[in-house]
Amino acid sequence: MKTHADRNKILMAIMATATVLLLLATVVGLVFFSHRVDSYNGVGIEDYNEYSNLYAFIADEDDSALSDTLYGELAAYGMENDCYIENIGANLVTRYSKQELLEIAINSGVSGIILVGDGTEETDNLIAEATDRGIPVVTVFADNPSSERKCFVGVSNYNIGVEYGNMIMSAADGITTDDGKISALVLMDSEYSSENVMLTAIQETLGDAGEQFGNMSVSSKVIESTLAFNVEENVRNMFRDLDDFPDIIICLSDINTRAVYQSIVDRNKVGETTIIGYFDSDTVLRAIERGAVYATITVDTKQMATRSVDALNEYISSGNVSEYFSADYILINKDNVSDYLQED
Repeated sequence: MKTHADRNKILMAIMATATVLLLLATVVGLVFFSHRVDSYNGVGIEDYNEYSNLYAFIADEDDSALSDTLYGELAAYGMENDCYIENIGANLVTRYSKQELLEIAINSGVSGIILVGDGTEETDNLIAEATDRGIPVVTVFADNPSSERKCFVGVSNYNIGVEYGNMIMSAADGITTDDGKISALVLMDSEYSSENVMLTAIQETLGDAGEQFGNMSVSSKVIESTLAFNVEENVRNMFRDLDDFPDIIICLSDINTRAVYQSIVDRNKVGETTIIGYFDSDTVLRAIERGAVYATITVDTKQMATRSVDALNEYISSGNVSEYFSADYILINKDNVSDYLQED
């Protein structure tokens, strides 16, 4: 009996000790948590803003500096107008397709979606699903004209194509070849209708130039990929497989412009071919300044961001919005590149 009583006393002592230790750990934890909260409050981490609308921005799957720039403008303008805009898909470990990101945004119940269009039926169907759930969609850069999107904010792709055609003719004036023939290669990053419209305008502009440019041949090629590294590799492979290097290369996307310029530098062909690019990244602007790139066309992303957010806000508040808002494009060459370098 005495042994049994002693054993009970030991168990009780152990349980009491464990209870005291747990209580002590709880107190220490509460004190630590309280201290951390106070330290966060001291630096203002408890401060946050509440916004009336949450919008999702969904870009293309590639590494587009143009999309990144547009998102920066969207986020800044949105905060000024009671909207928080999230770049869905950015900084994720797993890469998702545009359609998967659309599904995520729809299922998250966002207030609206700003989407880089692609003209596909699959995206049209998802825009219809968003509409059924009361989520308005605005397309930018490229459109889904057959969808239920509320508004398209973009530039005139035909006018940009005409501008490219004029730049090609201007660049050709300074090119002399042994056989008197000039070759131009147009690189597209997709078969989206917007780039096809540009290509058509380029061909029509050169065709209207008369006999003076009758010696020019224009071809096109799609360099499509979801990763910037793959685009660079595809461009290198394309150049390696070409029988004759083109006299003029026209890039209709910023990712192709960067890849082509880097490949030209790597092959020591700067000055041997004329590059006409897209977007005003610092690399392209510096290349124009040095004469390595002839010119580039860029979009007024601030204007596009403003009109995209305004379109969603207007539709949510009134139930109506214009189906199209135009944004300006900007031609940058050696004559005005210093203005944009100063701004940058």
